[in-house]
Amino acid sequence: MFCLRDPCLAGMIGVHGSGMGSAWYRDVLGLGIGWLEAGEFCALTMPGGEAVLALATDHPDRISDRPGTGWTPSLTVDDLDDMVGRLRDQAVQFDAEEEGADEGYRLVRVRDPGGNPIGLTA
Repeated sequence: MFCLRDPCLAGMIGVHGSGMGSAWYRDVLGLGIGWLEAGEFCALTMPGGEAVLALATDHPDRISDRPGTGWTPSLTVDDLDDMVGRLRDQAVQFDAEEEGADEGYRLVRVRDPGGNPIGLTA
């Protein structure tokens, strides 16, 4: 398993359907499920228990029909190379190749099962 660093903020992703994709965030990204309101809301947590990301279906009128519009949450990991390798092994869809190394940062974006982009940085 990889290690996420302490978050600097939490974000919310609007998702369609009752499955919410919370298992993907748990099984693929290693986040914990801190609070679950079945079919409506799920607070995802860092390994230490701090809430970092929320999935919500409770306001379907606020969820865009186009995944990835609006804010893109990013999570900081300790070892980006290891994380990228693990995600590729799990056939996770990458949005683009790594960027930012020439500007002093490293960032990749993956897509969750609903098509929403999630940034991963080191």
